[in-house]
Amino acid sequence: MNLYEAIKARRSVRRFKDNEIEEDTLMRILDSARYAPTGGNLQPWEFILVRDKEQKQRLVDYTYTGYEAQPGNEQKWILEAPVVIVVCVDFKRTCARYGEPGKKIAIMDTSAAIQNMLLAAVEEGVESCWVSGFDVQKIAEVVALPKSIEPLALLPIGHSAQSSSRPPNKLPLEDIVYKEKYGQSYITD
Repeated sequence: MNLYEAIKARRSVRRFKDNEIEEDTLMRILDSARYAPTGGNLQPWEFILVRDKEQKQRLVDYTYTGYEAQPGNEQKWILEAPVVIVVCVDFKRTCARYGEPGKKIAIMDTSAAIQNMLLAAVEEGVESCWVSGFDVQKIAEVVALPKSIEPLALLPIGHSAQSSSRPPNKLPLEDIVYKEKYGQSYITD
């Protein structure tokens, strides 16, 4: 599979088989994160692997779905995944160099690492879903994060139990690409 095929094949999967993920596969996925672009090569990402069912349940307890940023809307499907990667961002590293703008840089860098892992998962024949709907403070407590480190995403990873899905609708290029200024279409007929 080439890169463009992997990009187009990636899906947000919310149903997983009971199969474990081989350690080598998981390490290759995690290793791909290290090669993400990063401002000043500061690499502000940290990863916590959660396999224990009770610990996964504690994570799920503080998730929420859609626009329901409140308790009682947990994403219970996460429990099906054999492993959940808690992706964290260490603001201390980038803020020490860049000041307050370092927070934004650290989030962008860590987001790039997440995308690398999602694409590596496709290459490895497993699936994931980028979960960002959760109570940041509570998740930080569950995984015992120090103050300068914050959870940015949960990545449940496993073998998909969903049937193949069609690609989601995406905006056409002519609606999102501009020439020189916003609103001046780059793509013409």
